[in-house]
Amino acid sequence: SDKKQQLSKLADELRDSKKQAQVLLAQAEKVTLELHEQKAKLSETGTGDFDEQSISMNLIKLSDQLKQCQQKMGQFGQQISHDKTNKSQQKNLLEKIKQAQISLDDLSHLNALIGSADGAKFRKFAQGLTLANLVHLANAQLDRLFGRYQLQCQQSDTLALEVVDTWQGDTARDIKTLSGGESFLISLALALALSDLVSNKTSIDSLFLDEGFGTLDNNTLEVALDALDNLNASGKMIGVISHVEALKERIGVQIKVRKLSGLGVSSLDKQYEFHAETITE
Repeated sequence: SDKKQQLSKLADELRDSKKQAQVLLAQAEKVTLELHEQKAKLSETGTGDFDEQSISMNLIKLSDQLKQCQQKMGQFGQQISHDKTNKSQQKNLLEKIKQAQISLDDLSHLNALIGSADGAKFRKFAQGLTLANLVHLANAQLDRLFGRYQLQCQQSDTLALEVVDTWQGDTARDIKTLSGGESFLISLALALALSDLVSNKTSIDSLFLDEGFGTLDNNTLEVALDALDNLNASGKMIGVISHVEALKERIGVQIKVRKLSGLGVSSLDKQYEFHAETITE
């Protein structure tokens, strides 16, 4: 009975093993079928070597290639990061270059205007600005004196003047072409403008004119005297040194100088004479 039990148990174990073997066999057949199908598909794509050793060698090679690709990816990643850093630095550098270029353009423009080793260009530039201001003030005086003429700087030379005749369609001509009366009016306007130009530092309340009236015709003389009367009425003291007889009627306060015999000997009126006191011991 013991032997029978052992045999029965063994028979049961064999049946279980057989069932398990059948299940494994079915699974193996299924896997084999799938492998055949995959092999067929691989064959269609051009794969012909299914040797295990060859596949293992290829797998090792592919693993090595994968490691190399990963290394290269790491290197490329570092290069990309380094490139981003360089681009950021270059962007800042380009911005600095742009700002420096703007400053350079300004300095280049200033250098073109006033840059020279001896300072001549700067002096000419500064004189041109002063002359332009003087011309502006002189034109205001000319408008008060006689509204026909205006002054302007020449296009070819900023330190040279030309006169604009408003009665002749604003024709510009050189000041050398002015008549005696016109030159007197222009000179008077420039003198008054010069006094206005320095009036912010020094108050100029007097103006002395030495000659120049002898070159004026009667009409121009009247214009000049009217202008001087207006200046006198505005508070300026006007002194005129002249031998023109027509001025005697227009000037109320006069100091007459009479020529006496002898070279360079003259006398004043009694009220203006000066006698040095004689010092006695």
